Amino acid sequence: MNRQISRIALIAALGGLGIATQQPSTATAQEAAQTRAFDIPAQSLNGALLRFAREAGVQVLYDSALVQGRQSPGVSGRMTTSAALERVLQGSGLGFRVNSPQSISLTAPAAAAIEPAADTVVLDEIRIDAGGAVTEGTGSYTTGLTTVATGLPLTMKETPQSISVATRQRMDDRNQRSISEVLEDTTGITVMPMDTERRSVYARGFSSPTYMVDGLPVWYRIQYGSGPSMADMAIYDRVEVLRGATGLMAGAGEPSVVVNMVRKTPTATPQTQLRFSVGSWNTVRSDLDISGPLNADASIRGRFVAAHEQGDSWLDRYERRKTVLYGTVEADVGDAGTLSAGYDFQRSRTRNHQFGGLPLIANDGSQLDYDTSTNAGGGDLPLTQTTQTVFLRYAHDFGTGWQAVGDLSVYKAERRGYLASASWGSPDPQGFGVQTVGGYADTDTDQTALSLTASGPVELWGRSHDLRFGVTGSWGKDNHKAHAAFDGTEIDYQPITGSIFDWDGHVPNLIQQAGYVSYVSDTKIDQVAAYGSGRFGLTDRLNLIAGARVVWYDYDYTTSNLDSGATTRQQISRNGEWIPYAGLTYDLNDDWSVYASYTRVFKQASYRDKDNRIVEPTTGSNYELGTKASFADDRLNFAAAIYLLEQDNLPVRDRSVSYQLPDGSNPYKSIDGTRSKGFEMELAGEIRPNIQLAASYAYTTAKDGDGLRISTVTPRHSIKLSGVYAFETMPLTLGASLRWQSAIENTWVWPVTGTARQGSYAVAGLMGRYDFQNGMSASLNIENLFNRKYLSSIDETYATGNYGAPRNATLSLDYRF
Repeated sequence: MNRQISRIALIAALGGLGIATQQPSTATAQEAAQTRAFDIPAQSLNGALLRFAREAGVQVLYDSALVQGRQSPGVSGRMTTSAALERVLQGSGLGFRVNSPQSISLTAPAAAAIEPAADTVVLDEIRIDAGGAVTEGTGSYTTGLTTVATGLPLTMKETPQSISVATRQRMDDRNQRSISEVLEDTTGITVMPMDTERRSVYARGFSSPTYMVDGLPVWYRIQYGSGPSMADMAIYDRVEVLRGATGLMAGAGEPSVVVNMVRKTPTATPQTQLRFSVGSWNTVRSDLDISGPLNADASIRGRFVAAHEQGDSWLDRYERRKTVLYGTVEADVGDAGTLSAGYDFQRSRTRNHQFGGLPLIANDGSQLDYDTSTNAGGGDLPLTQTTQTVFLRYAHDFGTGWQAVGDLSVYKAERRGYLASASWGSPDPQGFGVQTVGGYADTDTDQTALSLTASGPVELWGRSHDLRFGVTGSWGKDNHKAHAAFDGTEIDYQPITGSIFDWDGHVPNLIQQAGYVSYVSDTKIDQVAAYGSGRFGLTDRLNLIAGARVVWYDYDYTTSNLDSGATTRQQISRNGEWIPYAGLTYDLNDDWSVYASYTRVFKQASYRDKDNRIVEPTTGSNYELGTKASFADDRLNFAAAIYLLEQDNLPVRDRSVSYQLPDGSNPYKSIDGTRSKGFEMELAGEIRPNIQLAASYAYTTAKDGDGLRISTVTPRHSIKLSGVYAFETMPLTLGASLRWQSAIENTWVWPVTGTARQGSYAVAGLMGRYDFQNGMSASLNIENLFNRKYLSSIDETYATGNYGAPRNATLSLDYRF
C-alpha cells in the first residue's frame, strides 16, 4: 500500500459497529443488530466516506491513495452500520476491518489477490494502518494520529519530532486528575512545585512551556496564578506533549515544550459515566460524564461533564475544593459542515496555601530537614482561582479531501485571595527566625485566540502530497494589582512565632481585609502569524515535511505607582519574524523509520531585568535525529532521539539581585552561547492484547557559554514506567508504575549561603481494577508505595523547596452505561 498520504480521521465516537474479524461476541452481535438512517448520495468515494463517518458516528481511517479516483454509489435507508459501509464501498474492491468500537480501517486486497466481487467484505488481507487521534474507548496507551508538531494529521512514526501522548485510558489507570500529574509521567518532563498552587515545567533543560487547548494557545503567567498548569483532566480526551522547538503550531519557535490538551467531544451514541472516589486525607471526588445525540438522526450531539473534589492534604492545615463544569454541542450543517460550541469552567478554593516553599538552609549553612507534613502556609486565609473558556469551531469538507476549519476561544482567569507563607529567612538549625511573605492576590488574565486553516491533498510530479495553510492570532491582557497591606497589617517579612518545625500557622494581628491598591501593572501581548506546511512524498520511502511561520508580535507593559503617581511604559514590536521548519523521514521498512529535523528558535519573553526592562528575544536553532517504529497495526510505538538546542539571549533568573521588581516578579538576565543536548527513548502501547505499557528514559544537560550547567534543579537522568495487565481468565486488571530520577541540588549566596541536595530516588505505585458484569468497576490506586521521603522541588532563586506526597491511596467506583 502507498503509505505516503496522510490518513483521514473523522471523529465522533462510540458508533454501533457489527463486524468482527473472528467469531463475534454477544455484545458485538447485539451492536450489529442496531440500525440507523443513512442518506448518502452517489459521489466520490472520499466524499461518501466523510459523510458516512458523520452519520455513523465512527472513525474511518485510510490512506487517501486508496480512494483516489474511485466513486461510490452511496446508500439510503435504515440499516446496520456494517451494511451501510458495504454499500458505500460497493464496486471499489476495498474492504474494511473493525479496530475497536470507535474505529474502522479500510483494507485493500494484497497485490496478487484476485479482484473481489463488488459486494464482498475483505478482511485481514493486508496490514491495517494507524488508528485515529481520539483515545477515549480505545483502551490504548498510544494514539494513531497527532497534529501537534506540524498541523498535518501524521502518525507518531511519520512525525519528525519527539512527541508523547497521555491517553484517556492511561490517565484513568493512573488516576491522574491534574495536568501536573500527567506531565510527571511524561518522557523527559520535570514538574517542579513552586508551592501548593503553582508548577514550573522543565523540558530539555529549560522551563518555557507553551500550553494549548485544542490547538489554541492559553496565556500562562506563573508569577501570579496557576492557570492551565493546574487544569483538571476530567474534560480532556488526551494530552499531546511535543518536546523541543516548534515554529509552526505554537507562538514563535518555543524552545522547550508544547502541552496541548484536547477536550472530549460529543458521541453519536448515548453513553454515561458516573465515578465516585474516596482517598487519603479525607479526599472525596465525584465525576459525571454524559454524552450522546440530541435528536433522532444524531445530527446534533452534546456532552456534559461535571466534577467536584474536596479534601485535606498531607500538609498540615491545607484545605482544598475544586469544581469543574464542561458542556459542548456539535451539529451537522448541511452535507459538509460541522459546527461546535462549548464552555468550560474550573474553580479551586484553598486555605492555608503556600506562597513559596519551606526554607531549606539554616544560618550556619546546613540543610534543614522537615516532616513531610510541615506546611509553610498559614493564617487560615482563603484563595480562589477561576478559569473560564468559551469556544467555537466550524469545519467544512469540500468533498475533494480538502477541509477548512475555523476555531475561536475566549479565555478568562481570575485570582483573588490572601497569601501568608512562612517561606522567607535564614532560620537557625532549630527553625527559629523564619518570616512570612504574602499579601493579597488580585489578578485578571483575558485572552482571545483565533485560528483559520485549510488543508488537503495535491497531485504534483506524479505523486500525492499534503498541504496545510493557516492564520492564527491571540490577543491577551493581564492586570495585576498590588495591595499595600491587610487593613494596615503588613505580611511580608514578619517573623512567625516560635520554630517553623512546630508552627501552627498563626499570623499575629491578621485581619482578612485587603488594603488599598498601591501598584498596578498591565501587560498586553498580541501575536498574529501566518504559516504553511506540507508533507511531500519525494520517493516511496522518503518524505519531506517542511514549512514556515511568519510572526508579528506586540508587547506593551505599563506600571503605575498609585502612592507616588509615577508611571512607566515599555513596548516591543517584532514584525515579520521568519520561523522555518524542515524534517525528513525515511522508511527503512514497514515498521522502522529514521528522521532528522530542524527548527529555528525565536521567542520574545515577557521577563524583565534588574532595571525592570524587557529582555531581548531568545534566538537559536533546534536539531534532532531519531528513529521510530510502529508495531501491531500501530498499536505499539517506539521512538529514540538525540537533540541539540543552541540559544542566545536565554533569560535566566538573576541571582545577583537581592530584591524583587515593583510588581513582585523576579529579575532575569540574558545569557548567550547556551547548548542543551540529550537523548530520549520511549515505548508506548500494546505489548500484547492484554498488556499496555508506557516506558521511557531521558538524559539532558544544558550549559552556558562557559560550560557551566544552567540549571541544577532538574535531573540529568530520568526513567518512567507504567503498565497494566488484564487477566484473560477473570475480569481483573493489575498495574504498576515507577518514576526514578537522578540527584538535584542548588547553591545560593542570597538570601542565605548554602547548598541543598536531593539524591536520586524512585517512587512506585500499584493499581488494581475489577470489572463487574453490569457496567460497574472498582479500582484501587496506591501512590508512593514504599513511602519514600524526597524533595520534589528546589527553588533556583530562593533557598526553599517542597516535599513530595507520602504514601496515599484512592478507592473508586465507576459505573458506565
